[in-house]
Amino acid sequence: MISSSETNQGIFTAWQNRLNEFSRQNKLKGTILSVFREKKDPISWTGATGNLSREQPYFITSVAKLHLLALVLKLKVRGLVNLDDPITKFLNEDIYLGLSIVKGQDFTPKITVGHLLSHLSGLPDYFQFSFSGEKSLREELFTGKDQSWRPKDLLKAIKELGPISKPGNRKSIAYADTNFQLLGKIAEKITRQDLEEALINFQLKPLGMNETYVYNDVHDRTPATFYHYEKQLEIPMAMSSFGPVGGMVSTARDSMIFLKAFFHGQLFPLTELDTIQQWKSMNKYLSYGLGISRSEKPRYALPLKAYPEIIGHTGMSGAFALFVPEKKVFFTGTVNQSKDPYLPYKLARKIIGTL
Repeated sequence: MISSSETNQGIFTAWQNRLNEFSRQNKLKGTILSVFREKKDPISWTGATGNLSREQPYFITSVAKLHLLALVLKLKVRGLVNLDDPITKFLNEDIYLGLSIVKGQDFTPKITVGHLLSHLSGLPDYFQFSFSGEKSLREELFTGKDQSWRPKDLLKAIKELGPISKPGNRKSIAYADTNFQLLGKIAEKITRQDLEEALINFQLKPLGMNETYVYNDVHDRTPATFYHYEKQLEIPMAMSSFGPVGGMVSTARDSMIFLKAFFHGQLFPLTELDTIQQWKSMNKYLSYGLGISRSEKPRYALPLKAYPEIIGHTGMSGAFALFVPEKKVFFTGTVNQSKDPYLPYKLARKIIGTL
């Protein structure tokens, strides 16, 4: 039974105060935070600040990578895909040739499903491409310049940007949304369903996630718009172009349902968690496994005390779905701000400090 009785009001008040303080210190327009602590008597709490309410739907952006990861792991367990399968086993049309040409040789057949999951494919991030011929997609979106693109435009961007390295040839990862867009196409080939349909059938319906959907209607104003510093980003064409890999909408409640299912073995056997936690350094603050990230405070950082690892995923919009194994605590929600990708981890540590 989940406890939310008066006996927990002290900790709930402390969490809300921490959330208020964090939002004020970081000049956030609004935040949503849901906390679930697993103990003998589990407790659940959701709070919000500013212009967001606890029930407000929001864009989860790259948190959707966890959804795609869960689907791929389920297909792996069923024997339909292996991590060392070359992507050309599934993406065998001519349009996928020449994605990774290094010194005149096409290394596309050397890219594996595992390379995509771990961002070791060597492929570039299409966010660095300019679809308009001016600034990169990332720069333009952060200035609020809305635009749309098609899947074939992504392939053109990958080829024009060129690979960063040969597949699997890096000690540290090169994070690129390109990898998961291709992974989504592989999932479609295997399931013989659109990715949206596959996610609905494999996860959203079975888990009863009725507040989660793929953003397809540019006139839909249900999800909260997020910010880049003071700039409110109203970019519906872009959010609909991302598809299920980055254009999903959810709530803190629904995200919590998914996150607990992910780490409780409801979506795939728990043994697969060992498979995906093969960490490689992304920078001094973050490591990346297969479709999942880990944050650990540097040992030389002040104050000199132990900080538990935080694993899960965050998104460009400020959305997060994070789990702290040592404390058995889950966090979902959004800081609704893209200026600092580490804000969700900082918020989680604020709350961990009360436990």
